[in-house]
This record gives sequence, C-alpha cells and structure tokens, in this order.
Amino acid sequence: MNLKLHRGLAATATFCLIAGLAACADSGEDNQDTSDGKAAGTLVVANYQFLESGRGEALWNGLLQYESANSDAKLEQSASPYLQYVDKINTELGAGAGPDVFVIQEAQFATLAEAGLLATLNSAVEGSDITDLNSGLKIDGNQLGVIWEQVTYALIANKNVIEDAGITEMPTTVDELIAAALQVQERTDASGFAVRHLMSEFESWWMDYNVWPFGFDGAWSDGEELTIDSPENIAGLEAYKAVYDAGIMPLGDDASTYRTKFKENQLAFMIENNGATLSFTSGGAITGQDIESSPLPFEYPGQHQRIVLAVNANSDNKALALDFIKWFVSPEGQTAIRPGLGASTLATDVPLGADFEAANPWAQTFLDAAATSRSNLIPGFETETKPIMQVIMQAVERSITQGQDPAAALAEAQEQAPAAVG
Repeated sequence: MNLKLHRGLAATATFCLIAGLAACADSGEDNQDTSDGKAAGTLVVANYQFLESGRGEALWNGLLQYESANSDAKLEQSASPYLQYVDKINTELGAGAGPDVFVIQEAQFATLAEAGLLATLNSAVEGSDITDLNSGLKIDGNQLGVIWEQVTYALIANKNVIEDAGITEMPTTVDELIAAALQVQERTDASGFAVRHLMSEFESWWMDYNVWPFGFDGAWSDGEELTIDSPENIAGLEAYKAVYDAGIMPLGDDASTYRTKFKENQLAFMIENNGATLSFTSGGAITGQDIESSPLPFEYPGQHQRIVLAVNANSDNKALALDFIKWFVSPEGQTAIRPGLGASTLATDVPLGADFEAANPWAQTFLDAAATSRSNLIPGFETETKPIMQVIMQAVERSITQGQDPAAALAEAQEQAPAAVG
C-alpha cells in the first residue's frame, strides 16, 4: 500500500523554508561518468548501524563488494550515533547537502519524501526482484526507497529455562503465555516474561507495543480519521494489562536489563524483534540453538520496523547512486549484505545462509512473519505518528500503572490526539 502523505504539510513546509530549499528540487544527475558511459566517482553512504560492534563491520564489508562490481566507484562511509543521526540527515538534506545514499527509519522516510528530498529510484529497480513489500515506499507511483531491512516480531523463549520448568510447547495465546510464565516462576528462579513497559523508553516502547492492538486486528486510524478507542485496540490493551498484572514480569526493568537476564538464563519468554534476538547469541551464556521461536500469541499478524535505503535528491553523484541501488537490489548485492542483517527481511527474497540458519533455527519464524506484518506508521497520519503515539502510550501507562480502565484510557487519548498534531 502506498504511503499517504497528505497531512503534516505545514510542518514540512516550515522545514523546507528554514533550510532555504532550492534544495527541495531535484538537482539532476551531475556525477562524473567514464568514457564508456559507466557511472564513476566517490559515493558517500550514511548509516548509524556502521557504528555497531561487529555488525557494522559486516555491513560495510558487504557494501564494499560494490567496488568490485563497478571498478570506477569508491564508497566512503558516513556514520554517527542514532540519536544524532536523524537530525543530522534532516539538517544536511534540508540545506541541499548530505550523503549521496543513506539509511533511514520509515517515519523519517515519510517526512523526507513529503519534503521532496528523495530521488526517484524507478530506473534502478526496474526489472529487479524486489518484493511487493517495497510498494509501501512508493509515492504517486514513484519508488523513493527500497527496504534496507524489515525487522519483525515473534515470541521467543530461552530453551534452558523453559526445559527446566517442564515446558515442552510454545504458548499460542495470551492465556497460555501467562500460564507458562507462572509455571516458570513456580519451578525455577527465573522471571516468566518481559516486555517494554516504561515511558522512559517511549520511542522503542510504542513500536514494540503495537503488536498488541494489531494482534486483535486493531488500527490507530481508518486512513482518514483516528480510531484510537476502537474495540480491537481496547482488546489489545486489555491483553497487555492482563500480562502486566499477572505477576510474571520484572517490573521496572528496562529493555537492556531484561535482555541481559534472557542471555544469562534468568528469563523465560519475550516478545522481541529479530535484531535483538540475534544479539543474544553473542557475549552471553546462550547460543542460537538455545532460543526457541514461535508466531506471536495473537490471532492476527504483528507489526514491523522498516529501515529504508534512499538516495539524496540533490546528490551530485546521482547516476552513481542509482547504479549502486541497482547493484544493491541485485542477487549479488542482496547476498553480500545478508550476513550483516541476520534474520531481517531484505528488499528481495534472498534466503538465509545455510550456516546462519543451522546456527539460528529461530530465524525463519521472523522471516515468515514479514509477509503479513504491518507498518508502525499510522495510515493517513504518517508524518504525525510520533505525537499521536505519545498520547496513546500515556494512556497505556495510565491503564497499567494507575488502573484506569482500558476503554476509558483510550477514549481519553482519542479526545486528546487531534490537539497533539494541530
């Protein structure tokens, strides 16, 4: 489904004016070509993930294989911590500068697309094997980005803990999850279940939380109007609150704390994304063989976090950037980048490597979830998702910590949300 970017126009226009946007216009393909017409030059590629220990090096080494495919090209890395990365990209692109190619979260993609700062990739992806999942990155029929990675969610378990508790099957419903977690706590010293629940982790919490309303076929809008207090969303919050109230969670633990417990055989179950799950297999007491996975314990599919690869509309190296994108979505490019992205869904259906799959039998569950997962962006309110979710998560917090009835909490959020987005 194509993104609808008809809201938030005033905010984006302000962004463009402050930046002095002659930059909002496409500047053409001004890079140097060789005598045979092949794109050449130095391409600056930006990604905050390059700073991640181990993984960053694997990602960069994968991308460097493009230099073998195009001997007239050289890649130059640009990296900054994520908390600074978003503002840095917005500021640089708004001023008509910035990297040639860059990785961004889907919410930032929506804002930059609306501002006219992303180049059209139609020629680069024509004839490629990119999946229909990439259609969500089309605006008015133009492909403005391709999937760098799509992170999905599943229920995971520490096999060592659940086997000690005598659990032989993964829970398939919320009630079964609560029962299994209580059994763990009765028979072992480990905690039963953990999930984000702190407003201090708001940005990650709301992305993780969406599996609950989505699991009951909920949605925050119908594409035109907000539907925050729908029966389905209320059912999702009721299920989340039931887990919170069941005494199976280490309340007060942030994600870093309970993830460490999972790695150290002190926690049984989590609803988690595939990127974090892969990280548990390094530097801890468990390997990929010690992790069990199963679909989310809900009737309906969950959500995903989508990270997008895009091209600067004002790049002086646009032809080279488009050649890079063409390589990236090719079988060679996707195979090159796969080792650094683990069990994430990529722009094409490139399979997991045999060695990785054997070492991490939990991974296929996450790939299977991608086909029916949904975006965290609110349809029709893509560029306003964050302030709306701030209101919603405050309602969720009131319900779980102050005992406010879920229906009343979401009804209050429904009333407050329009003011949050102006």
